[in-house]
Amino acid sequence: MLSKTTSSNFVKFGTIVPNIPDEDFIVEEFTISTKEIHVLHSYNQSVYLEASEGMAMVGVVRVPEVDSIESFALHRRVRIEPDVYFNLTSMSEHIVYRLYIPKHATKTTYTLPKPFVYESISPKIRISEIIAYYYVVKRPAYSFLGETHNYYELTFVDQGSLDTTVDGKSYTIGMNECMLYMPGQFHDQKVSSDNPCSYLTVIFTADGVHTDLVSNRVISCTREMQDDINRFVSTSEQANPFKYDGMISCLEQILISFHMYANAKKMPKPITPVNQHFEDRLVEEILEYIHKHILEPLPIEQICDRFAISRSTLQNLFKNNLQVPPKQYINTAKLNQSRLLIRKGDYTITEIASMLSFNSIHYFSRKFTQSYGITPSEYARKIYDQID
Repeated sequence: MLSKTTSSNFVKFGTIVPNIPDEDFIVEEFTISTKEIHVLHSYNQSVYLEASEGMAMVGVVRVPEVDSIESFALHRRVRIEPDVYFNLTSMSEHIVYRLYIPKHATKTTYTLPKPFVYESISPKIRISEIIAYYYVVKRPAYSFLGETHNYYELTFVDQGSLDTTVDGKSYTIGMNECMLYMPGQFHDQKVSSDNPCSYLTVIFTADGVHTDLVSNRVISCTREMQDDINRFVSTSEQANPFKYDGMISCLEQILISFHMYANAKKMPKPITPVNQHFEDRLVEEILEYIHKHILEPLPIEQICDRFAISRSTLQNLFKNNLQVPPKQYINTAKLNQSRLLIRKGDYTITEIASMLSFNSIHYFSRKFTQSYGITPSEYARKIYDQID
């Protein structure tokens, strides 16, 4: 977070002033558009800076050979203390500023070993157009022979599993997982399991996608990514003149999360391999237990007793490995199971709510609608309309 020159951190380098003193100064005016600082200047007397146009960042340091440069957004007028090294760079397209130097001041210049760069806050990833999007449910034995096109294609599976072949290599996209096909990649899809598979596909054009990070890999979606996907779907169904902007915004966030997740996986974890293996195995066993007993109430205490761990240990395991609290994971798993049961069509909505240990049909319906933007009854009608 960038501080302003009004910050208390700036007082060791200077201070803001209401006006430039009425003294005999040498006044120099500069117009710059660069985002880099290559040299620093220091004076043996106080000097004054005044920005007259644009937004400027001032980099300051006491001992440039030893200390790191600290940066502040320049707020109007400031006095720089004697012997402080400084220079300015542009935060906006360009800046115009004045430097007020006492007539008998002496200047010292220091050349930085490498430039100090202000990194402007601008998006790396942009989606220019959504070509098509659709949500489908495919029966077992469904097979799509494959295609190649010049667009990005995101596939998110919310129930079941989908087998796909990309560049001659086979992958399985499981529940709450997604895969991004690159432009020009041949890909096919099929349902090999005995259960139906439902998934969302979005085809779009984009700039800034890092193919080295996100191509040819299946990503397990975090809760935040699933929320963005649900928002994308619910926004697409709104009668709103800005719904396309909302859809693109959701899709960009999904794509950004995809990149951040993939990049994080490349970073070393601050944990020993032995401990990580133990955690991975324990989490795997806990998740297996949850899904095996999904039709039971599953209080947190029951899981802690089963695996002989404390409540705080369980919380940390889920936070560090799944990025969600255990209670939220269980609720999400139950809601996902409810969709599978609705899809099978063997039970009423009331029976499904009871089977999954929801307190009432009204509570179940509310939680379902909050998560998926559609009531259980509406979901059931929509599913049977779309099955092919």
